[in-house]
Amino acid sequence: MPSPTTHSPQKGNPMKTSIQSLALAAALLLPASAMAQASDREAVDLVMQKFMRAYTTADNALATQVFRKDGVMIGYSVARGSSLLMRTGEQFAEGFNGKPAADEAQRKRSYEIVDVAENLAAARVMLDYPGWRGVDYVVLLKTDGKWMIMSKSWTGSLVPKAP
Repeated sequence: MPSPTTHSPQKGNPMKTSIQSLALAAALLLPASAMAQASDREAVDLVMQKFMRAYTTADNALATQVFRKDGVMIGYSVARGSSLLMRTGEQFAEGFNGKPAADEAQRKRSYEIVDVAENLAAARVMLDYPGWRGVDYVVLLKTDGKWMIMSKSWTGSLVPKAP
């Protein structure tokens, strides 16, 4: 009796052999596609990790590495009277001066990669700062094999500071 892992092809049935060959070829191609998507997701995750570190360290070099200079940032700024604020990726990175915010230890950030599709990805960033809570939506593009942030839109609201 053959062991359960032994494979005995059917002889004399070319149709069954062709179908089995086709199924095997498809099965071999699926992991490559899934691996490519997994590696893109990992690459997007690395960009998002650097993006989060840029905030915690106020590191201009990190911000420049992940946000395209010609990218756009747009959102509502409560600090500026709830007006719509727009900046380029370059202007965004210039705001990182190497000095983290005084209350950085109390700031909480997390993100979720919402989707990765070929050369486009989206992430949702949740922000919980003393006196403010917000949400960013970040769109990343893969250009010349490299993932970078192309746009960031955000909104937020003031919340009472904890005593």
